[in-house]
Parts: sequence; C-alpha cells; structure tokens
Amino acid sequence: MSRKSTGGGGGVAAGANLQSIILGAITIVLALIGLGIAMDTIAPYLTGGASALNWTRYPGGEPMLKLFPLIMLVGLVIFGGVMVWMGTKGRSLTIKDTVITVIVVVVAVIMLPIVMDACDTAYDNANVASFTGMTQFLGLIPLIYTVALMFISGLLGKRVLGGMGQG
Repeated sequence: MSRKSTGGGGGVAAGANLQSIILGAITIVLALIGLGIAMDTIAPYLTGGASALNWTRYPGGEPMLKLFPLIMLVGLVIFGGVMVWMGTKGRSLTIKDTVITVIVVVVAVIMLPIVMDACDTAYDNANVASFTGMTQFLGLIPLIYTVALMFISGLLGKRVLGGMGQG
C-alpha cells in the first residue's frame, strides 16, 4: 500500500490556531526572560553579602530557593510548549487566561525578596520567641512559598489548557 501525498511542506496545518501558537511562543520567551529575573532576585540571598540569609533559620529553604528559577522556567516552557502543540491541533484559548497565568508566576518571582525580607525582619524581632511556633513557621516560608506557587500555577495552567475549545 502506498500513501498519497496531500502536498505542502512541513508548515503549520490548515486547521491550526495561530493565536494559540503565538501565545505559546510568547510564553516560552517570557519564561526565558523570567529566568534572568528569578536568578537576579534570588542570587543575593544565596551568594553572601549584606542580603545573604542565615540559612540555619530556614530548614530546606536554601535548596528550594535554588530550585525556584528552574521550577519557574520548566513550568512556563512546558505550559508554552503545550499551548503551541494544542494550537497546531486547532485548539484555541483566551489571551486573558494565558496572560494571567504568566503574570502570576512572574509576579511571584518578583515578590520573593519581599517575602524573604519580611521573614528575616520577623526573625530579628526581639519578641519572636514569645509567640508559640512562630520561628518554626517562619523557617518553612521558602518551602511553603515555592510549593504554593507551583500549586497555583498548576491550577491556572490546567484551567487555561482545560478551557481550550475547538478552533
């Protein structure tokens, strides 16, 4: 048996949704830009100097912060890649949902120093030991923050990709 050629090269299929493909590609580019932002945001806390954190206060926090840029990059690249792939299958999605998902991830990365500075400020408060469990809870903040970001991003991504309708 032989297959008949339908003609054309290796371009985008006629039923493809160009909007989804473009949004997916933009998401991947934003992930790469966000990687630089995430690394610049987190580096001062890891490399020493005036901004370096006392990591004995944060059990599991240092490895989590070191993984944060990678988690963000991989999540957004996979999200963008799936959007491109779905676009080639003729699926569509709204720009609003895609933008909201990407913005939530990027804003969470940008807010990370604020969260960490607030934790350190609370740790340095002379009365922190007076509050039951407060120092232990503060020590878990980097872990909680990263896991919460992954959870929220996953839910938003599932909502966007689950809401894709036929072209």
